[in-house]
Amino acid sequence: MSLRQTFINDAFKFVAFLENSGDFIFRTAGLTVKTYGVLHLVSTGFDTSKSLLGGTYGSKPNMAKKLKFLEDGGFVSRSIDSVDRRVFRFRLTQKAVEAIERISPAYDAATALIFLGIPDREIETAIRVLGKCLKNCEGCPKGP
Repeated sequence: MSLRQTFINDAFKFVAFLENSGDFIFRTAGLTVKTYGVLHLVSTGFDTSKSLLGGTYGSKPNMAKKLKFLEDGGFVSRSIDSVDRRVFRFRLTQKAVEAIERISPAYDAATALIFLGIPDREIETAIRVLGKCLKNCEGCPKGP
């Protein structure tokens, strides 16, 4: 097995671990890893369907489903853009802000354990490597 295949196989295992752990943490607020991910994007300025889709590697129907779940659950509100009436703008609701605050201690504790004994410079290197890999993925086929 090549070094790159080993990296990808370890990444698959790590992602599975993160999804399971994240779902356990986010479930307390009525969220999943993927719906929390959308909330995080909205909180950082990705506020339209198009920008949210660009911030993930998901499909348009899956993003619509997550946004509907979040809107129906009272986590995001939707309004029509004042300039382009075809565009919806999403904002976090007070319920979302409170949910994020409620899960933050468990999220912080989990990430502290994951990175235990790993110096910041190594984490920064990992962030750069993952960023380059994600950039390379932009030109890759996304599947069927």
